[in-house]
Amino acid sequence: MRIFVPLRGLCFLRSWGVFMKSNNNLEKIKVLIVDDEKLIQRLVYDVLTRLGFRLITVANSGRQAMDLVAKLEFDFIITDWQMKNLNGIDLIRYVRSSPHTKNGRIPFIMLTGNSEVRDVVEARDAGVNEYIIKPFSSEQLVRRIRSIIERPKSYVVSPNYIGPNRRHKNEPPPHGIERRKRTK
Repeated sequence: MRIFVPLRGLCFLRSWGVFMKSNNNLEKIKVLIVDDEKLIQRLVYDVLTRLGFRLITVANSGRQAMDLVAKLEFDFIITDWQMKNLNGIDLIRYVRSSPHTKNGRIPFIMLTGNSEVRDVVEARDAGVNEYIIKPFSSEQLVRRIRSIIERPKSYVVSPNYIGPNRRHKNEPPPHGIERRKRTK
């Protein structure tokens, strides 16, 4: 596996980190990193600390993360897909649907080498907020973190889906198309 962290990404990180430190209180945001590879854990941890995050927990497996989300509250989770014991998709499904978790609407950022369209659709259908394909740059990770902090999505709870609203724009329907009627 190859991780790409370009020099310009690190410069971008520094300038964005200063902005975030002065405008947001990132030190109080609780983040969970879930990955079974130490290199990825370290890379994500380093990006988060450079941005100003201080309350960072690392889980080495999906199973360990399951135990943590049942006991602790997190503001967002960055998880790998392919892990032993319990993969990232199953972790997301557990968090979204289990009454034992502290926050079923927590934002998820998925890190994965799975780049096929069917994989992206499966992650979306499981309730992932953001999707990053490996190898990734620090700039890509920062953009996804900014997205969940600066543009939080509303959540949908239905019999078949629990997760972020999949619509990226909140626009009215095209001219001539009626909206669905709301039931009282």
